[in-house]
Amino acid sequence: MQLKVGELAQRSGVTVRTLHHFDQIGLLCPSARSPAGYRLYGREDVARLHGIQALRHLGLPLKEIATMLAGDGEALPAIVARQIRALDHEIAQASALRGRLALLLDKFSDGGQPEMGEWLDSLAMMATYARYFSTDEIRTIVGNWQSVRAEWAPLVAQVRALMDQGVPPTDLRVQPLAHHWMGLIHHWLGGDFDLIERWGRMYLQEPLARQAGAPDLAVVQYIEQATTLRQAAWLRHFTLAEMGRFQRVDPAQWAALAAQTGALMADHVPPSSPAAQALAAQLRALIAQTVGNDPQLVQKMAAAMAAEPLLRAGAMVPEPAKAYLQAAMAQAAREA
Repeated sequence: MQLKVGELAQRSGVTVRTLHHFDQIGLLCPSARSPAGYRLYGREDVARLHGIQALRHLGLPLKEIATMLAGDGEALPAIVARQIRALDHEIAQASALRGRLALLLDKFSDGGQPEMGEWLDSLAMMATYARYFSTDEIRTIVGNWQSVRAEWAPLVAQVRALMDQGVPPTDLRVQPLAHHWMGLIHHWLGGDFDLIERWGRMYLQEPLARQAGAPDLAVVQYIEQATTLRQAAWLRHFTLAEMGRFQRVDPAQWAALAAQTGALMADHVPPSSPAAQALAAQLRALIAQTVGNDPQLVQKMAAAMAAEPLLRAGAMVPEPAKAYLQAAMAQAAREA
């Protein structure tokens, strides 16, 4: 039995126009013609059409279908595997897009209607972030920002003041600010040094990342010279994995300890006094907290601070106060 093109179209659900196109590209050519020149399709042609339609439903392009049916291209399993990979990629892209849109929606979920400029700025920022971070990483960056936000403006002002005074970034006076800067970023980005590196690269390379209120490029480049020196000093004693376990202690706790120690020293209270012993115990606890309460890292911290003047320059407790508390620790050890 042979079918004309209209009959085949009606029975197969494929349009006449599509069948004509298949004939033109050599994908499905009728096996015969009528005396009047009409296309006639036989049993094998119909079977081939069913195969073409099945492969089209898998999402294969017509060019690949033609190659496969000709028997001189990739085997069907390889083609199907490639299509699965392509679909997985599309699914991942769609999931990432959904995640970024959800973050945008969260940003404006307070019920207010954002201005068009604010909306476009947020879209542009999200597109910039997407070039450097996964959706989950963006969620971490955005979600953790509130925990450090209040400390950035005064810290940036202090860094700018030293820069404007002409203090070189290699000067030890910059190290307390470098310590604070690194601690904030470490806490904000969860101690993930790969994430920290990508964030820094994005900030330096992408003007859109430096929105209104963010530190300008000159300030960041200035403090980065100081933090690079500090990072190198840490790496002489710790691996990146160990540094990733560091915990940020609230600066207010360090400040309170330094102030109380200074008061004892001003009153000439000896390190052997109970008050000094109590503060020395606080110092030990804060140091242990800084390294995740790991005794081995506590020892490494002591060795690093003893060997590196640069690290000592950035310590939260001034050197005289620390020496006083260390004398209190030594006294307690002798009495134990």
